[in-house]
Amino acid sequence: MKKIFFFILISLISADVFSQTLVGSYPFPLVNRYNSFYGMTLKNDTLFVGSGTASSIYKISKTGQILDSFAVPYNFNQGLAWDGTGFWIASAFRSGGARIYKVDRFGARMDSIYLDPRAEGIAGLVRDGNGMWFCTYYPDFPTYPFAKAYKVDFTTKQIVDSIPLYGKQCQGITIKGDTIIYVSDNFQSDQERIYGYRKAVGDTVFSFAAPDPDNDCDPRGMAWDGQNLYLIANRIGNNIGQFRTLYKYTLSGAGNPTITTLPATSLNIGNVIINQTGSQNLQINNVGTAPLIISSRTFNNPRFSITPNNVPDTINAGQFKIYNVNFSPIAFGNDSAVLSIASNDGGTPIKTVRIYGKGIQNGSFISMSATNYNYGNRRIKSLSGYTFTITNQGSAPLQISGASFNSPYFKVDTVGKPFPIQIDTQRTYQMRVWFNPSEFGLLNTIVRDTLKINSNAVNQSAGVLTFSGTPRDTNSNVGLIWWEGVVPDNPFTSADDLSIKSLKQINDVNGDGVNDIIATTDNYYTLCFNGNASVTADVLWAFNTGTNNNNSGSVPYDDAMQVRTDVDGDGIQDVVIGCAGGNEFVYTLSGRTGKVIWAYGDSINFSNGDINGIDVRKDYNGDGVNDVLASASGQEGATPGRRTVFCLNGINGNVIFQYPLSTPFLYSVISMPNGGAIANNNNGGPYFVNGFNNSGVGTWTFNSTGNIYNMKQINDINGDGQADILAYADSGILFGSMTAINGANGNLIWRKGFGQKVFGQISIFPDNISSIFSGPRILYKIDNRDGAEIWNATLDNTYILGAAIVGRVNSIFPDAVAATTLGNKVYILSSTGQILFTYEFGSGGNSTAAERVTGLKNINPMQLGMNNSDEIVAGSRDGRIICFSGGWYLEGNVNPVSNVIPDKFVLSQNYPNPFNPET
Repeated sequence: MKKIFFFILISLISADVFSQTLVGSYPFPLVNRYNSFYGMTLKNDTLFVGSGTASSIYKISKTGQILDSFAVPYNFNQGLAWDGTGFWIASAFRSGGARIYKVDRFGARMDSIYLDPRAEGIAGLVRDGNGMWFCTYYPDFPTYPFAKAYKVDFTTKQIVDSIPLYGKQCQGITIKGDTIIYVSDNFQSDQERIYGYRKAVGDTVFSFAAPDPDNDCDPRGMAWDGQNLYLIANRIGNNIGQFRTLYKYTLSGAGNPTITTLPATSLNIGNVIINQTGSQNLQINNVGTAPLIISSRTFNNPRFSITPNNVPDTINAGQFKIYNVNFSPIAFGNDSAVLSIASNDGGTPIKTVRIYGKGIQNGSFISMSATNYNYGNRRIKSLSGYTFTITNQGSAPLQISGASFNSPYFKVDTVGKPFPIQIDTQRTYQMRVWFNPSEFGLLNTIVRDTLKINSNAVNQSAGVLTFSGTPRDTNSNVGLIWWEGVVPDNPFTSADDLSIKSLKQINDVNGDGVNDIIATTDNYYTLCFNGNASVTADVLWAFNTGTNNNNSGSVPYDDAMQVRTDVDGDGIQDVVIGCAGGNEFVYTLSGRTGKVIWAYGDSINFSNGDINGIDVRKDYNGDGVNDVLASASGQEGATPGRRTVFCLNGINGNVIFQYPLSTPFLYSVISMPNGGAIANNNNGGPYFVNGFNNSGVGTWTFNSTGNIYNMKQINDINGDGQADILAYADSGILFGSMTAINGANGNLIWRKGFGQKVFGQISIFPDNISSIFSGPRILYKIDNRDGAEIWNATLDNTYILGAAIVGRVNSIFPDAVAATTLGNKVYILSSTGQILFTYEFGSGGNSTAAERVTGLKNINPMQLGMNNSDEIVAGSRDGRIICFSGGWYLEGNVNPVSNVIPDKFVLSQNYPNPFNPET
């Protein structure tokens, strides 16, 4: 019996044995209320349709024209029926039984019918004598009948009849004589089909597919006017910009032609040499039941054509034909057209296919994004970059053998990009040119030169770009902006957080004799900024730890990035970072190029725990190269993660030793002469610092009053001949506290509170007996030996987010200090705590907070007996980075009084600009 039923079902679904023809389709305007058209009925040979969202019933013509509307008190309309005196409206799903309401022609409620649990989800209504039929989509059933349609009596309001349905998700119903016609949606992977159930026979007598060959047009209401069947559904095609359409069928036609194409919506012919022709195949299918007659094929762009193009052109049912679509470009660049195919398909009378192509040059052809560039005014002896693009617009690879200038003041950046360079066809290459006015004799003169690119391009003469720039003298005061920039967007994430998390100076990276800056950001970058820039910042290289959703993470804390001694043998310091989030790797990066030297981590498991601290100050295995201590947190619960201090070989990242802990969260880690120390906790108390020896074996435990995020090694302060530890705790009974710990045994030496706090970092002065730290609301310089205050400075009474010793400012201040605050400000202070300069990043609240600050050795050599001090670099939460001048002084430490900027001075923009004679 099951085999017989299966055969009948397949026959009904796979063979359109009933002759029908889709004779017209009439789209409604793309408006939300029309996109919710659902129930439909016939009244006096005019169609009425209800909206599922607009609380209205619309009068429409049989060609889809909106004629009138009136309001109803319901914002649903799953079915609609006219009984001669009013409209019945089916409710949305209702547990226990749906409801059907009757309204008059003015929208006033007249009557209602409450259904039982057999009909909780109903759709479609049609009058039949003294009652009406509706179909159900809930409940539905796994075997035939998959759902049912019921007839309810107007007088008794009871169900008096039912029929079985093939479709589980019936959405519309109507009557033609003694045949009940219904349509099913694909909500439960059904075929979207129209079925006819003849009551006299007691069985389904025909079925045919809904209009969309893709089986996804969301059919809804139906109506029969005595000659034609009408259906509400979405337009044929994909769901982008979807809108409702009225479809019109005859049920006694010769069948229905249905057009599809392969590819379905777009065809890319690709690259075609200018003044030649390229082609791709387009297949036109007739998946319907009657001959498809194509009456025209037209393009809206004369550069495109189709062959053959004889019309009328007939494709029989179930057949296809293949055509050549041609593109003949006359200029370089992308081009497109719309191919419109007109046919007798009533559902898609005009089938459109988007055609794409690109005209390209013959051979290797060089094109540059600029022909000239003026750097404008730049600081004398600075190094300023300009990046442009070279595109190969040709059909063959472009080989660039070299690029040259006549003078030494301009040069091509070849770091990591040595010549020769090959650019494949239709590819683009970025090239940077440095402007380096290196002689004082060039002051205030326009320096010009021409870049000549040597290549195999057929248009070799086009590989020329002229440059110019004007060097200016810069006798600077404290706080003048040397250069500024913004953290670049990360193209792999849609929610860029540009906040700068760590900022450190690195010895000269690019060979200009000036130190550079390493910054890490919350949008997954480690960036190397050109310290010797002028006016605008230059990114020398970028390393991205957020290139995919499964393995992305940024550097979480300032000390999770460290600048270390050279590893790869190029004579330049390198960089080590530890990542949090889903990355959880330790990377050693080339300071020269930013490329990975080695990496340690697990790219499969993303919940091992964050790398919260890095130390690179000690060689543990005696090979003469400092190794890496990494603080690897874990997780709480059943998957503990690593919970380990790793000692990694500085050369290759191999594990030298591991020091496991039971606590899930590990933070600051430092090397010590006798081993090292790690701060850790249980996501709450108790809080610990654990010491370990040079083999990774635990030696002592210190119980802290609060969570310790940052520690630094200091000289022996208790007379035992062993280095000790200074730690900053951001919680506990003393709020923010500084703690000195015996480095030999973990005993407390002293502890002192410093008021309200946030996370803080410690900076040790060169004398190694004093320090400053971020975290509190007041900036303190303390004596490491006993915690005594040397001085304090009240800034803006917001939390201090960054504090650094920045070097010499105005000569008389050899150990000047800089601080950044939650209140958006950068402060430069003398070594005695006097505020020399203030800069405000903005007034945007916490979103523009000044996050990190570091020192930068003098970038501005001067003449005539004058010298420049060191500089200050600060970064903000919204991703800005600014290099400030540390001032200047005369030989012999004769410092002009006017060079000290008064207290509370705020510079809100780069003004006055020393490179602009008008300011």
